[in-house]
Amino acid sequence: MQRPRDSAADLKALQAAFGRTVRSVTADDADLQLLAGSDEVTRFGEQIDVYRNNAWQFFLTALERTYPVTQRRVGADFFRQLARDYRVQHPSQRGDLHWIGAAFPAWLASRMAGTGYEWLADLARLEWACEASVAAARHDPVGLESLRRFDADVLPHLVLMLQPSLQLVASPYPIWSVWQSNQHEEAPSPVDLDTGAEHCVVACVAERVAVYRLDEPDHRLLRHLCAGMSLAAASENAATDAATLGRLLGWAFGEGLVVQVVRATPA
Repeated sequence: MQRPRDSAADLKALQAAFGRTVRSVTADDADLQLLAGSDEVTRFGEQIDVYRNNAWQFFLTALERTYPVTQRRVGADFFRQLARDYRVQHPSQRGDLHWIGAAFPAWLASRMAGTGYEWLADLARLEWACEASVAAARHDPVGLESLRRFDADVLPHLVLMLQPSLQLVASPYPIWSVWQSNQHEEAPSPVDLDTGAEHCVVACVAERVAVYRLDEPDHRLLRHLCAGMSLAAASENAATDAATLGRLLGWAFGEGLVVQVVRATPA
């Protein structure tokens, strides 16, 4: 497909028209006329359909790979319609298709508000956390023995540096259970959404994405540790006891989520 050279054509206008055309369901006649130039518009439109269809399929495939569980729960046809509507407001802005789904959870929350399917947005948030975890840097972990180089009176003032891949997701719905039960096409009966809130941690561990479910006190404490608080400050702000802190530290070190232990900088 060639467009005759036109010294008067504005490159920016042509680029914008092409972008709108390949992203749209139906091309705008004015855009087609601008792009076609002296070509016959109908024939040009048939040619550019190839670009439009390819762009749509790339977009849809990227979104399906990012949100396989969400797609499984709503069905392929409805997910396809969601993808079309989402693309209108959030077209791809990068050459890297990995980031296409970044705005999907927030967009889905708005789309599902008041429908009884608000939980789908939180499920999508969990799936995006998995994607973000994969893309994050990974550092060598340190073990629990790294605490031994500090005197006992210093321990409350220590700060844990955690894996950059670590993501926290909490929901009033059982999203971990939904995610876990839908890892295969032959998913069991739907999870009872009335079973209540679940709190999740996502991290890339040993070259794989791990999705953990934590009790609410542990999750709350980990959130404060992720914010850079010392062990003492995190425990105080999370209103947890020494047993909870000890349990969480044992788990975090054991899973390779701690990459450095440092003393808190004085305020």
